[in-house]
Amino acid sequence: MTDAGHSAALDLRIHDSFDEIRPLWRAFERDAVMSVYQGLRWLELWHSHVGGATLDRLALVVGERDGRPVFIWPLGIWRAGPLKIARWLGGKFNNYNLGLWCPSEIAAITEEEMRRALGDIARKAGIDSFELANQPKTWEGFDNPFAMICEQQSPSNSFVMDLEPDFDALYARRRSSRSRRTQRRKRETMAEAGEIRLLHARDEATVLKIVDALVEQRNARAAEAGIPSIFAEKGAQAMTREILLDGLSSPTTGPIMEAHALEVGGIIRATYVGGVHRGRYSCFLNSFREDDLTATSPGDQLLLDVVEYCCQSGMTQLDLGIGEARYKSAWCEPDPLFDSFIAMSAAGRLHAGFYELRQSVKRAIKANPVLWNAVKKARQLRSRAHF
Repeated sequence: MTDAGHSAALDLRIHDSFDEIRPLWRAFERDAVMSVYQGLRWLELWHSHVGGATLDRLALVVGERDGRPVFIWPLGIWRAGPLKIARWLGGKFNNYNLGLWCPSEIAAITEEEMRRALGDIARKAGIDSFELANQPKTWEGFDNPFAMICEQQSPSNSFVMDLEPDFDALYARRRSSRSRRTQRRKRETMAEAGEIRLLHARDEATVLKIVDALVEQRNARAAEAGIPSIFAEKGAQAMTREILLDGLSSPTTGPIMEAHALEVGGIIRATYVGGVHRGRYSCFLNSFREDDLTATSPGDQLLLDVVEYCCQSGMTQLDLGIGEARYKSAWCEPDPLFDSFIAMSAAGRLHAGFYELRQSVKRAIKANPVLWNAVKKARQLRSRAHF
């Protein structure tokens, strides 16, 4: 751990081990403004299975005022040649990054305090640039303080929907009568292929069954689209499996992640894995099987079941994660995200400038349907050329 620092009324500590602040983090996250992706268990599993081998070291920042925590920023430091780059832990496994904030302090923190804190952290840890991606502008009704420092629109939005106890009313309001009729017809066609079962991962055997189907379906879909599968990341499958199994042994706190699947004729045709935090279901990964039932839209059918399940479970929000897709806009509203590229050295300005430009180009391409379709087509052609 580095020596304690001071920034205006904030006292800062930078830790390079989860062990050093585990009790503090666990107590703080009970009421902190945060998403499921800032949970201690989630990030510990990501670090042990996926991220630990790639980063230089952890930089877990605790900001306190009068001895009480104001925030925890779960950062890591990566090497880019001689440069040290600070990023949020979790990487592309997180749909949202925002740190953990004390509800009574988040609105009071000033831009000057934020800038001084970043400067102190950079000096103590030798950071050349902060490159903080996929941050929400607001969370649980609070503005994100990082937007005061640097706010560049992320290439893609996330998608969010408010839930209510009456699923039928929500369904009628969100989807047209024509869409609902189409869903019913597809469900009837699906039923002709065999018994339809909605699986919830409540035991080890079901968890393993769903994860196996998820991995197989995601890998097949990624290969078809010509993009890397998330399960190409070493440890990704083990992390997903462990976080789901972990929930089975936590009856008092509940699961961090839940898994659901649609089984037809004894075969899993679609899956959803999502994080559960303070009444919000955040989709982490989903998949569907390409086979004779693809035309019945098993992914859409399962999403319908998941939305109903969330309503019946008393959840108040559902988000479908980052990236534009028809099924997301059919249910949800766009939730704009932003990136912060904050240089702390001359070399860091060059590195941050490169990433800022890259994100701008990606955003421009995705915003242009012609260009984005061309990119997706090129990926598919490249993938097929490898077979």
